[in-house]
Amino acid sequence: MKRHVFCDVHPAVIFLYFCGTIGFAMCTMHPLYVTLSLCMALLYGCYLKGWRNVCRSLGYGLVVVVIVAAANAFFNGLGLTVLFMLGDHPITAEAICYGLCAGGMLVGVIQWFSCYQEVMTSDKFLSLFGRIAPTTSMMVAMIFRYIPDTIRKSREIQTAQKAMLGNEPPTKKQSLVQGVRMASILMSWSMESSIETADSMRSRGYGEVRRSHYTKQKINRYDIILLCVLGILLVANGYLIFAKANQFAFYPWIEGLAVPWWMGMAYLLLLGLPFLLEGREQVCWLLSRL
Repeated sequence: MKRHVFCDVHPAVIFLYFCGTIGFAMCTMHPLYVTLSLCMALLYGCYLKGWRNVCRSLGYGLVVVVIVAAANAFFNGLGLTVLFMLGDHPITAEAICYGLCAGGMLVGVIQWFSCYQEVMTSDKFLSLFGRIAPTTSMMVAMIFRYIPDTIRKSREIQTAQKAMLGNEPPTKKQSLVQGVRMASILMSWSMESSIETADSMRSRGYGEVRRSHYTKQKINRYDIILLCVLGILLVANGYLIFAKANQFAFYPWIEGLAVPWWMGMAYLLLLGLPFLLEGREQVCWLLSRL
């Protein structure tokens, strides 16, 4: 597995970074911020997982954006710029733009959560919140671990079913049967896995005495500097988003679209923090070879 610099920092820095990126992505519908958030999420996903995996998920994301934009334009007749009439219902440019931004925001948030799962592992989450809320942190860590395990198991089942059928394409009836069988197998596997996990935890004495806490990652000066820089970026971007960017309005016409370029640069600095750390590491490595 390729080593990523941002994965080696303290979990508090990682958690605060993703809280900022995901929170700000959900707090504004300004087209500039939505575009920057979506593009940086896709770029970071390509860096972490490879462009093939991101392109595969991006196909579903584009479908979501189109569906949200079409649904909003069809059910929402607000806006003064009428493009055409669909029966007695006006299709406005404002409604389409709102739907595109809403769909882009949704896809961007999903992509950021996907990057979060790659960087913030269950061990890091437990080391960060294990002492404060041991039960809740363990439950959340198990949930995040359950999702990729289920996806991996479904792919194994699908591969086994394809091997049984050979190269012949399945009929609609066979596809329906395979889907029902896969759901049944996944439910049985998940229940069996939960029972084994519960038995393992009980055999190790979970809940009998106060749970001890262990963490192998200690916060150092470099992590404290990153926390300070990240805090400054979060405060600055929070002010710019809630005081400036959220003055943008779609209805009755689009206004407030133009923002100073430095607002976008401040948001880009926050989103691109992992790439800045990676670039700093590369520069230090090149200077050490001179």
